[in-house]
Amino acid sequence: MADVPVTVALLVLSQNYRGRLIPQVNRRCMALRTLRIVPGAGQNVAFGAQKGGAIAENYSEGADATNFGSDGEVPVLIHWGLYRAPFSVTEHARRVASTTATPEGVENLVANKMMASNQELADKINKELYTGLGTGTLMAGFDVAIGDDNNSYGGIDRSDAANAFWRPKVIDPGSLTSPTFALVRRDLGQIKDQGGESPDLAYVSTSVYNTLAGLFDDNRSFTQDITTGRGPIKLESSAKAIDIDGCMFVPDKDCPANAIYYVNTNYVEIEYLPPDPRVLAELASMGVQMLADDGYGPIPLGIVTEKLGRTGARDKYESLATLQLKVMRPNTCGVRLNVAVAA
Repeated sequence: MADVPVTVALLVLSQNYRGRLIPQVNRRCMALRTLRIVPGAGQNVAFGAQKGGAIAENYSEGADATNFGSDGEVPVLIHWGLYRAPFSVTEHARRVASTTATPEGVENLVANKMMASNQELADKINKELYTGLGTGTLMAGFDVAIGDDNNSYGGIDRSDAANAFWRPKVIDPGSLTSPTFALVRRDLGQIKDQGGESPDLAYVSTSVYNTLAGLFDDNRSFTQDITTGRGPIKLESSAKAIDIDGCMFVPDKDCPANAIYYVNTNYVEIEYLPPDPRVLAELASMGVQMLADDGYGPIPLGIVTEKLGRTGARDKYESLATLQLKVMRPNTCGVRLNVAVAA
């Protein structure tokens, strides 16, 4: 009788996947990781700005005071930005996933999809930190808050000369200009002269970052340890920053091209509206996690995931975030436009 060797083709084998699902989407949120994030309250983001008005003068001995003045107070009101990430899961998909052994994490399909949705939500918010228009329920990003000195921000019209105290430093040479150490130092000096303090952080695109890094010699060391208004921060292994005169330049994939956003992190933060404590307690009892995560660790944005109505054999969910960028002293921040990059 002929020998019949056993080959893989003759076997009925299960298909196993090693380890966890490997995300292939770049959702790194550098701005969210470096800015202070604080809880807020109420119908909007509100604080008071104090502008000049006090009087100091020379006087003659015995003369009565006739000139009186005091600093003025101006309300700043910024509406909340509303963002969400909806997803749905069919009943069939949940049953199939719950009975699978690999890859890891798929057996709880709702939790897996919620995590991905929260990552995407954080990524969306990180983009809005730069380009959010500030209209309707959109965040007022850096372009609105510190990228324009002739617009309205927080209800204060900066085109009015009386509100010059509320203006950022906008530097636009009008055409693409290659960055130099002298140019950056001039920018930092102009912002310090205007607001009294220098920016400690600058967000740039990868191409601008590489151009600035090219100004240093080959022995220049780059750091992963930075300190902002959020406190000491250690960037993850593949992210680095360079220091120019005490201002840390950090690349962010979402930063608009050909620009440098100078930020004083002592006066810039992200304010979020915390979820209803009753909702938090209910979700905690279910073991649901609500932290956003860009793939490099959690980001506290007050996200809550809600279950919506059921359509057929499908459950619907949405992750919600209510937040806003808050620049409390625009005159200590600024932007340089038309930055040329190395080929």
